[in-house]
Amino acid sequence: MSDTKIKVLIVDDQALVLDILAKGLAKDPMIEVVGTATDGYLALNQVSRLKPDVILLDMEMPRMNGIQFLLNLMPVNPIPTIVLSALTQKDSKVTSEAFEAGAVDFLPKPGAGARGLPELFNQLFTKIKLASTQDVSHLKRVKKDYTLPSNALDRTARTNQVILGMGAFEVTKDPSKVLKIFALGSCIGLALFCPSANIVGLAHIALPASQTDLEKAQKLPGYFADSGVDVMVKTMQDFGCTPDKVYAKIAGGAKTKVELGDYFSIGQRNAVAVKAGLLKRGIKILGEDIGGSISRTASVKVGDRKLTLYFPDKGTWEI
Repeated sequence: MSDTKIKVLIVDDQALVLDILAKGLAKDPMIEVVGTATDGYLALNQVSRLKPDVILLDMEMPRMNGIQFLLNLMPVNPIPTIVLSALTQKDSKVTSEAFEAGAVDFLPKPGAGARGLPELFNQLFTKIKLASTQDVSHLKRVKKDYTLPSNALDRTARTNQVILGMGAFEVTKDPSKVLKIFALGSCIGLALFCPSANIVGLAHIALPASQTDLEKAQKLPGYFADSGVDVMVKTMQDFGCTPDKVYAKIAGGAKTKVELGDYFSIGQRNAVAVKAGLLKRGIKILGEDIGGSISRTASVKVGDRKLTLYFPDKGTWEI
């Protein structure tokens, strides 16, 4: 076994799902599934022995759900965790709670059965590799007691926050919505503002060049700096905002904690690619917070004209 393999622990209460995920992830030579667990209690007991680099986590499970697991794990042994659940839509309360508890990315489980699996694994291969480079050590702190009555999760509750996972983007004129990216490490948060029409957009860009995966760029253009800038500019234009009315602010591009093949120095490469794309389209960058080693949370909302950033040890600041 190569030392460069990424060790993954899968936590899900359905044996069939565990089997499908384990077999699917094994097809990537850089990933090794080191264990599975059917609830949060079992997963917590396995973490210290298996020492996974990344955890793939369901939300709704017996005895200890995904939120409770994260709140017990992260203060003691923070590990980059990707949430994979039918409950994690971009505006669901469960998604927001998972990120507040320390998750670094999310994917909804596919609703198309077996037909959705190829695209699911295509995304998971990339997300796991990027998640393994994330430094979540800042989450280690005094653990607080936290319980949910009957281990229940609210399946229907929505929030005003639109959470953007890797590759996602959103443009809005709704003043009640907050566009938000958690755990912005080597990725770039690209915010576009059109003050004349009170429109904002935010993209979570993970990789610099769409040429590395043209098929993914067609389905998820926000993954890549070049196609992400393109789709954001086009969407702003669809809202009536031409490039001369738009300005940008960017954040992220932090140094990764490990060297991982082409993912090494990815933060710097992402920043350069986003800036080049904006320059090519004549969009000015009026603010940036790039580099360093912290994992920023970034958010924008209509009317603010600022990109708001947060890191626990630094607090909140704006650019």
